[in-house]
Amino acid sequence: MHFIITIDTEGDNQWDHGRDLTVENIKYISRFQGLCEKYGIRPTYLITSEVCLDEFSKELFSKYVRNDVAEVGAHLHSWTTPPFMELDGFRENDSNHAFASELPYNLLKQKISNLTNQITACCGKRPTSFRSGRYGFNREVAEALLENSYLVDSSVTPFVSWASHKGVPGGQGGPDFIEYSPYPYTYDLKEGSLKEIPITIAPTRFPLNANWRLAQYYFSHVDKSLVLRAFRKLLYGNQPVWARPVPGMTIDGFRSLLSEIKSRRLPVLTMMFHSSELMPGCSKYRPDNESIEELYVLLEDFFKLLEKNHVHSVTLTEAANRYEG
Repeated sequence: MHFIITIDTEGDNQWDHGRDLTVENIKYISRFQGLCEKYGIRPTYLITSEVCLDEFSKELFSKYVRNDVAEVGAHLHSWTTPPFMELDGFRENDSNHAFASELPYNLLKQKISNLTNQITACCGKRPTSFRSGRYGFNREVAEALLENSYLVDSSVTPFVSWASHKGVPGGQGGPDFIEYSPYPYTYDLKEGSLKEIPITIAPTRFPLNANWRLAQYYFSHVDKSLVLRAFRKLLYGNQPVWARPVPGMTIDGFRSLLSEIKSRRLPVLTMMFHSSELMPGCSKYRPDNESIEELYVLLEDFFKLLEKNHVHSVTLTEAANRYEG
């Protein structure tokens, strides 16, 4: 098993739809990078259009790429990546954050091409890894990625649906990944093959962890059933477990998740979080300095757990090149 840590590297407080775009949080990445290097971990920073245009970001990420201490991939925010259209949900910095999976295909292709070129200019190396903003991924996004020579996507969130989350006004909303598992797989399309390395998300409590088909049924139906909602309130409120260092996650929670995926023989554990979570008050998850220090304690404890279990770090593209399937 290998460990991948991915950081959705983006503007400040992206949950505040329509706010002015700033990227102050990028100044807080150096401390995190230092912690990663202490444990021999090479992160994958998935960066947005607004980050590419920032001079401090250019200097920082081009240095990481030159020194081969991190990978820089692409993170598409459809509302900040040109071109735009004068329609609700398609304007620059629109208050409606469209899923990439809702975009007309020609517009999607142009956005991915523009973002790819921006990252290449920013970092001096063409990106080969990708995550869609708000996890808006489908076959059309995969096709557009292949047209732009990407090797791997990491947008899929197993056991989780975004169908009730709205994007374009009157649109279809987000994708449903409840029927997906955390195992990597390959899209074989006419343009070629694209590896998918999902974010590691899995149930860790019995009986959901004993039978993933049962878990998928539970997560598909829990919002529609009084009985299942009662079970969620009593037993399964924190299920499935994400490989995310969010408030409420503990080292014991990470230990249980690591044990679960090792028993399932997953080849990778893929963690994610947002760059804004490294800056006090820039994310709803980390409102102050104390919460930032709690994050660093949790991350370091987790890195020590990986070290103890002989789980070594790879970047997204390195994992895609290792994975056969």
